[in-house]
Amino acid sequence: MQNDGDKEARRFSRKIAALRKKGGFPDTMLALLENVADRQFQVKAELKERTNAAPAAVPELTDPQRHVQGASLLPRAAFPVDVAAAAQLLSTLLPEIRSYGSELEIGADRVMEALETEELEAERLFRAYLEEDQEFFAIWAEKTPGTPKLLFFLAQSALTPFVRDIAEKITTARPLEGTWEHGHCPVCGSLPYLSSLETREGRRMMHCSFCHSAYRVSRIGCVYCGERDPEKLQYFNVEELPGYRVELCEHCRMYTKTADFRQLDRISVPVLDDLESLALDVLAQSRGHVRPTLSAFGF
Repeated sequence: MQNDGDKEARRFSRKIAALRKKGGFPDTMLALLENVADRQFQVKAELKERTNAAPAAVPELTDPQRHVQGASLLPRAAFPVDVAAAAQLLSTLLPEIRSYGSELEIGADRVMEALETEELEAERLFRAYLEEDQEFFAIWAEKTPGTPKLLFFLAQSALTPFVRDIAEKITTARPLEGTWEHGHCPVCGSLPYLSSLETREGRRMMHCSFCHSAYRVSRIGCVYCGERDPEKLQYFNVEELPGYRVELCEHCRMYTKTADFRQLDRISVPVLDDLESLALDVLAQSRGHVRPTLSAFGF
């Protein structure tokens, strides 16, 4: 019998295969994302085994009253990640990324050199990611001009299995119930990157860009600012991307993409659904709307 981790890994591989067959994305990109995900799934499985053997303590969470008022259960900056284990995953990912050659090889070499000379420390890198230190990543973007988002991608990739493991422990201890009425993730306080409609009733779920928690929100309204005036809420879709639509808010000028595969024979993997619908980001931004968060891959 497959465990949840095995099922998730298989779904990811099937979605990658579907994207390859569909075309439109560089095979190098898909291969890289698949290899990184494989490493993450391995680490996630190891963390699951440790938890089963000796359940870890859940961090102290926000009290229920403050949570109802909008406070996240545990701010992302307070997530107690295993720095040493994440650094080990980072050291595993770098040679793989380097093997793709071209600008990725140059960028990976620069990061590896910085780690070796202690110009860059893994703990400082991870702290910058947890604290959303944009200035830190802007400086490093200049140091890897051919791949300006590489370091962010590396930090995110190395930390994600540990962050997800913590988030799952949190939601096991404090299950998410009802509809969340605030514009950020109820678990970590980060912004969502994608919306999806699920179940026959069309339950609207948001997917967190940091901890990957899925949580229910109101079907109608801007997920970021809470605007509910129908005249300020618009949407569009394109024939070439069935199952996707973009919801625009004229109040805050932000937008979110929604995946609705309920009537389609399609595999849904939120992080890859976001990638598949990249063309909709271009269209939404050409209309003057803003995406307030990066993708789940950091670009």
